[in-house]
Amino acid sequence: MFPETIFKYIQSSEADYQTRSVTIGENWLWNMQKHVQMIFHLKNGVFFTGDNDFSRIFKSVMEPIIELANWTEDLEVKDVEFFIEGKEDRALSFLVKKYHDEVYTREHNLDELFDEVTEDDNTYGGVLVDTLNRKKRPKAIPFTKIAFCDQTDVLGGPIGLKMYFSPSKLRKMEAQGWGKEENGASGSIEDLISLADFKKDGEGMKEGNQENDTPGKNIEVYIVRGDLPQDYLDDSGDQTIQKQLQVVAFYTNQKTRKKEGFCLYRKRETKETLKFFTANPVPGRGLGRMVGEKMLHPQVFSNFLEIHKMNMLKAGAKSPLVTDDETFTDKNKVQDMEDNEIMTVQEGRTVKRISTAAIENIQIYQQSADALLEQAQFSGEAFDPIMGKEPKSGTTFRGQERTVAQGRGAHDRRRGKRAKFLEQLYREDIIPEIVRELANGKEFMAKLDLSELEWVADKLAIKEANSRIKKALIQEGKITTEEEKEFIKNTVKENYLKGGSQKLLKILKGELKDIELRIGINIAGKQKDLAGLSDKILAIFEFIFANPQGFQQAMKLPGMEDNFNKILEFSGVSQTAFSSLLNETKQSLPNPPQSPQPQQNLDIQPQAV
Repeated sequence: MFPETIFKYIQSSEADYQTRSVTIGENWLWNMQKHVQMIFHLKNGVFFTGDNDFSRIFKSVMEPIIELANWTEDLEVKDVEFFIEGKEDRALSFLVKKYHDEVYTREHNLDELFDEVTEDDNTYGGVLVDTLNRKKRPKAIPFTKIAFCDQTDVLGGPIGLKMYFSPSKLRKMEAQGWGKEENGASGSIEDLISLADFKKDGEGMKEGNQENDTPGKNIEVYIVRGDLPQDYLDDSGDQTIQKQLQVVAFYTNQKTRKKEGFCLYRKRETKETLKFFTANPVPGRGLGRMVGEKMLHPQVFSNFLEIHKMNMLKAGAKSPLVTDDETFTDKNKVQDMEDNEIMTVQEGRTVKRISTAAIENIQIYQQSADALLEQAQFSGEAFDPIMGKEPKSGTTFRGQERTVAQGRGAHDRRRGKRAKFLEQLYREDIIPEIVRELANGKEFMAKLDLSELEWVADKLAIKEANSRIKKALIQEGKITTEEEKEFIKNTVKENYLKGGSQKLLKILKGELKDIELRIGINIAGKQKDLAGLSDKILAIFEFIFANPQGFQQAMKLPGMEDNFNKILEFSGVSQTAFSSLLNETKQSLPNPPQSPQPQQNLDIQPQAV
């Protein structure tokens, strides 16, 4: 049964998330908030419980192994390759690639998204990505921002995110419809700012537990998505479940000193805007088991051993004395003595030093700590060769190479899984946004290399020539000869190439309407065997260099040029790099019967791409 208001629902759900555990197995209770907080503390070199005043030694085991996994499994934007899935899509594919590489990647910092996916997954066992804002790139949500969710399945039920906004940042959200009466708001954003406090909770901390005072106002905001009663949308009392988006703020009533709710936005939501991924899921719980969790026991008990070893060293650093001379301390103040100072002892009595810490005991602690570190390396696939340690004497280079390759096996597998998730983000969110921007007449400057210039110039020349031929046929009834067509193409191409390598590219607004872009995405070689395709490319080069005439003859056969272009695209090599070679092939074809030379006063101007 849902509480009567969205405000009570948020407060009760957050309390349950922080205090209740879910049953996963016969002897396995798990709480997601505690799990996240423990890893959050230990990864950053801070004890989860006890004193954190640097009086206890902290041996960092978790962080370096997580960072090694992040480095080994790193994905970058340069790992993204596009390839066409239809011959007619090649020009559009070229524009999407250029816009992605030279504009979208830089403006939206996609490298940061790739890092967020890898780092969150390795650390906490998953990554939660928000794709709501189409004008910005998908963004990973820190798990410390989650106020509540279904602990058995992160996106299996309503999920609430807790954030703090400064007044200036909150005002920017007016553009998203926050604080507007037509969107179900309790009042304006300015009304809420006037009620805000100068306090905020720590990152992921329990509500009201040691709040932090801040020099400026901070507004506590909950963003809730999921299936909730219709009553939460329109106060109708209707308990029909609807998918919705709720934005709710809380403030402290200065008279009653109680927290009260303030609705900023509430609407039905039709699109799935959150995506979750984990490379190693665990049945029955929301987060997978990744490097961060595998390091919990080695980290906790390494600290335990180091603390006890340090206490033993502190005891060993002391040199207590024992004597059977009752008058010794009256005659000698050992703590105040200088070196080589003479002491007096009664005849027949002795002074002895007490051994406080045996070296053997300290060595036992050290051996246990080393064993834990070795266990941590094994659990995190952080084997010595990957960590850069020198191989054992006698290890051959080939043997070392094989050891490194084998040690990277688990890392490569997780990297491949994340590549598939990023492909999904590209296909469902990033590529559609790029196409939308291009379809709206987006202009952008792109630097084209020589082969790309040649290819674009050829396409422009063909487009202009065909346009002129149609115009002459329709308006004048004139049939353009092959020589006239070639003259038009050469003139357009020459004019285009004179402009240098920096080109302003643009698709006319509406030109892509009702056109489906069939473009393939290959990330980190997960979708296609790039090594095998590279071998094929090498074989093609060897054939071309050995028999260029034979290659040109082969390209004249029906379908050969199209298949050659597909091999290039699948290999991540742009067909523009081979445009001049293919042009030579076409120019070697027999020319049609010559017609009279056309006049040279044609006015040729290239159209926009």
